[in-house]
Amino acid sequence: MKSSLKEKVAEENTVPNTETEGEAPKLIDRSLITERIYKEPDTYAVFDIVYPQFKNAGAEFNKKIEDLVMEGVAFHKEVSADNWQSRFDTKQPGEKIGEFPKASEKYSLSISWKPTQVNNDYVSILLIANGYTGGAHGYKSMISFNYNVADKEEVTLAELFPSDSKYLETISEFSREDLEAQFRKVLGVKTKEDEKNLKDSIIPMLLLGTEPDEINFSTFTFTKDSATFYFAEYQVAPYAMGTFKITMPR
Repeated sequence: MKSSLKEKVAEENTVPNTETEGEAPKLIDRSLITERIYKEPDTYAVFDIVYPQFKNAGAEFNKKIEDLVMEGVAFHKEVSADNWQSRFDTKQPGEKIGEFPKASEKYSLSISWKPTQVNNDYVSILLIANGYTGGAHGYKSMISFNYNVADKEEVTLAELFPSDSKYLETISEFSREDLEAQFRKVLGVKTKEDEKNLKDSIIPMLLLGTEPDEINFSTFTFTKDSATFYFAEYQVAPYAMGTFKITMPR
């Protein structure tokens, strides 16, 4: 499988650059980044995969990123095959479903990534997967990787708030206030009926998905001054509202 991977140094049009000329240190140093690409289709699925490897990170950290991506590819292949064969085996009379999908019918998986910082001190990135394996709609998932270059260790959430022993409560409170404000804007809450819908249907999901538990805030990226938290589909709001993020000072 890995023989089909292509590799290239990250280019300007693939990796956003937030550095400013003349400033040191750089927030995102492209010279430290190599991208790997996987686009080899199989019988049931097509892929558009791009993920990073870092020249200043340990082999174990880079392997963790690569293994997670390729495990996702393998799982998508398995589910795509099972789901298509199930469709074929249960097709109704007159329903035109072949034993194998046409190129345009294959299930899809794309993986991209966004850097928050990549430099001689830290690596902090987000991987985003968008997939479809049948059903009413596809799915989106996100996972973050945070790495201390000097220590050659991954950065934990607790390390971002060393002076706050109740950092989970702090993050929870900030997230709830920020997300509710976002929801009001997205939903256009104006009337009493809008308020009731928000209170009865959305706020319970928001409260549950932002309880002060490590797992609720496990997808994050950071800079020297802030931390950004990403919330998956269904975590804090119904699927139709999509995914959300909040950025808070640290």
